[in-house]
Amino acid sequence: MNKKLALSKISFFQQIRILGFLIIIFIPLICTGNVNDLRRIGYSLIPAPQEIDITGKKVLLDSNWKIDTKLNANCMALKRLQSGATEFYGIKFTGNGKSKIILEIAPVICSKKDMSPETAAQAYRLVITSGQIKITGNAASGLFYGVQSFLQLLHPESNGSFSLPEGTITDWPDLQLRFIHWDTKHHQNRIETLKRQLDWAAYFKVNAVAFEIEDKYEYPSHPVIGAPGAFTKAEMQDLTAYARERFIQLVPDVQAPAHLAYVLKHKEFAHLKADGMNYQICMCNEEALKLIQDMYQDMIDATPGVDYFLASTDEVYFAGICDKCDKEYNEVNRRQAWVDYVIRMNKWMSDRGRRMISWIEFPLLSEDIHKLPSGMIDGVVNEDWIDELNKAGIQQLIYNSIQGEERLFPNYFPTRYRDTESKGNLYSASVRGASALKRGANLIGSFTAAWDDSGLHDELFWLGWVTGTQYAWSVGKPSLEQNTADFMDAFYGYNSPDMIEVYRLLEDGARFYQDLWDNVISKERAPGYGDWDGKGIHSERFDQTLETLPAPAIGSEPVFRKKYAAKIEKASIVARDNERLINLLMRDLSQISRNRYNIEVMLSIAYLEKYTINTLLNLCTIEDYLMEASKTGNKNALTMELMVKAYNLSGEIIKGQEEAGKELTTVWEKSRFEKCRSVNGRDFVWVLDDLKDHFADRRLGLNYMLAPFERMEIEKWQKQLKVVITDFSKNHNLVVEGLK
Repeated sequence: MNKKLALSKISFFQQIRILGFLIIIFIPLICTGNVNDLRRIGYSLIPAPQEIDITGKKVLLDSNWKIDTKLNANCMALKRLQSGATEFYGIKFTGNGKSKIILEIAPVICSKKDMSPETAAQAYRLVITSGQIKITGNAASGLFYGVQSFLQLLHPESNGSFSLPEGTITDWPDLQLRFIHWDTKHHQNRIETLKRQLDWAAYFKVNAVAFEIEDKYEYPSHPVIGAPGAFTKAEMQDLTAYARERFIQLVPDVQAPAHLAYVLKHKEFAHLKADGMNYQICMCNEEALKLIQDMYQDMIDATPGVDYFLASTDEVYFAGICDKCDKEYNEVNRRQAWVDYVIRMNKWMSDRGRRMISWIEFPLLSEDIHKLPSGMIDGVVNEDWIDELNKAGIQQLIYNSIQGEERLFPNYFPTRYRDTESKGNLYSASVRGASALKRGANLIGSFTAAWDDSGLHDELFWLGWVTGTQYAWSVGKPSLEQNTADFMDAFYGYNSPDMIEVYRLLEDGARFYQDLWDNVISKERAPGYGDWDGKGIHSERFDQTLETLPAPAIGSEPVFRKKYAAKIEKASIVARDNERLINLLMRDLSQISRNRYNIEVMLSIAYLEKYTINTLLNLCTIEDYLMEASKTGNKNALTMELMVKAYNLSGEIIKGQEEAGKELTTVWEKSRFEKCRSVNGRDFVWVLDDLKDHFADRRLGLNYMLAPFERMEIEKWQKQLKVVITDFSKNHNLVVEGLK
């Protein structure tokens, strides 16, 4: 089928999420600005500010400075200034000298005049002079952001003091909302982890989190849905309050009416399945719709004071397919069923004080948009639909997918992915906003998604989350290169010069891991229900693995090295890069001043990449030993020695797999709970999705990353080799020595 025609049948959202590398090449090249004056003189601030007027001189600060403000002691900006200065720099600003930092809420005059009140409230001005620094916010949120900028700009000097650039920074966001996406379908973070993420999100001026919580909430109206150990209502309300203190809206993201295997896997709801599948609920069943509304209400109760709700309508491929539906299932009725659902839920949300965000996508066509209610927000703007969305009174969010189905590490930088050249997800995020505005979009914000389909660790998403936020705060600037460098300085501290190289090396190793495997028809899963193109279409499941070495036998021909020659050659190159990567990360653990746990997570991935490379090369060596053993003639002792070497090396592969699994578990579970855990005698109900086949869902634990190795059955092969060795020793009256 023609690729262009095939893509036209897939939702715009799915194209970005799954085939984003194809979409990127069609985005017009838009200049994203140059290096700003702050960066030129050695300071980093991200998001980059709108207006910079600096002299080029430095203002020095030390512990003799004091804070001068009439604000209440509980003011979040004041508390953040005090805690941030202490946490990052060890300064308390409690001195008795004349030098002072003034905090105030007062009008900030910006050159941009057409801002909404919600956007204008976020404006601030930072005036830095010798002996006095004044941080002014239009409102509490603006003052808070001014403080965050002050904290980022503080630069350690060699004499133990700190410097700031003399001058004035006036700043405001181009777009009101800056979402990041917490997708927890395949893991559950600890509460302290989520609070840390909120702290850092606020540092980068994120003001909304879409919490795709799935079964990680207790759902008081239907407790069976909540996984063992799911967050309680009290925990969620506390987390929501924590976020709101930091001017972040913790927005519920409830997957429905599709992606509902986490609900429909339970026998209590089996009768609500659409056409017998657990992927989607019957949209013509009033009981089913009431169940969804119960879940919505539970999440509204869990997030008091929040203005929005993401009723995602993500990938509703089969709207209206159910024996309870009166209308025939066809393209026209499928679209209308989707429209009817959104109209109903939008009114329901509006009646409860929530503004609904939805993915306006497949199965809709542009001609359906006029039927949708005005006031809702499109969470995944399709540039071809902008005119229709504007006419319908529907504002839009830029949609950035910084993690889709990539294994181990995101495609941040230019790479080759799925046999296609990609400019990288950072580039995409840097140009989408400017491109949409050029087409006339009525943007209210951005949505930077990081999907959990492949089970990557959240710590790997910060560069993407912050990049998406950067280009919503100041659309089209600065350059992508500056954005990336500014992030590294702000997130790891100024003493982190090699972090960009670390990210690139991790990405290269991850793509080697992903490209290594053969995709074979699954022996673990039966065919699925179907896909976006219809029932029974694209239903094959695939397992990733390598062809196991042939059954060990003297005199066999080389198979493995011949079949995987190109990958083996590449492994030798990637091995050197991996060695450098691990050395850099080891050095960074002792050198960087912030977010060392982030380095630990990356190191765990680097070691898994190392194990992958070594396994491939060791399998070649094992085959070489056996080939050499077949050519020893009557030198039976040498033959035995070579077979023992092969046996022992296969044992090292098995041991390495165990060690890699332990390392991942030890590091990752510092920030999250055991995957699919049992709590208080209640076990996790593990039932796979009838349509989706996520990499991270193939195993109960973190060993989904090791599943391709498990399928090779190396331990079984080693046992077969032991039989060959034993028989050979008996036939030639030899004693087996050195077998480990």
